[in-house]
Amino acid sequence: MDTSYIYHRTRRLDTCHTKVFEYEREILVGPMDQPGVTARCPDCDCVMMYRGVGRLRNGKLVHYFECVHPPRDVHSVSIVISE
Repeated sequence: MDTSYIYHRTRRLDTCHTKVFEYEREILVGPMDQPGVTARCPDCDCVMMYRGVGRLRNGKLVHYFECVHPPRDVHSVSIVISE
C-alpha cells in the first residue's frame, strides 16, 4: 500500500481551525479503525496528534495530524486515504 504524505506549511495557532488543546489521558495518534496510520512531525520527529478525517480542495479524503510547538506554531500533515 502506497502512503501519500502531504506536509503543510507551518501556521500560527490563531489561524488554525482547531484551537482547542486536549488534556486527556490518551490522545489519539491515529484513527481508531486503522491503528497503523500515524504521522511524525517533520520538525521535532514526535508522533503527531490525530485530528480526524478531512477533505482537500481537490476532493480527496485525508487523515489530518497536527503538532503544536511553543509558543504558537502548528505543524500539520495529511495522509491521503486510499480508496
